[in-house]
Amino acid sequence: MFVPDFRYKALEDEFVSRMTTICRRFSDHGDLKDYFDIPQMIKTLKIEGWKDVPPFEFYLTPLQNSLNKVRKNMLDMQAKGVLYIHYYLANNT
Repeated sequence: MFVPDFRYKALEDEFVSRMTTICRRFSDHGDLKDYFDIPQMIKTLKIEGWKDVPPFEFYLTPLQNSLNKVRKNMLDMQAKGVLYIHYYLANNT
């Protein structure tokens, strides 16, 4: 099934916006102290054939796995509803 590029771009922009907001909230009210740049992360993971280059594979595989885990957790939280989500960010696990 063909999907136009502008739809992928719109989804990516929305993901970057929401993920940046979440990271800012965890940084302001939680334990997230590391620097985050979601657009750069997405751009890096778009490097053609990074899984075939050992240094890239070594560093980017954990990034890809973490991103997949975050997406799964967010989808699970949405599916289980608002009562599943803690109102105080520091209590989220």
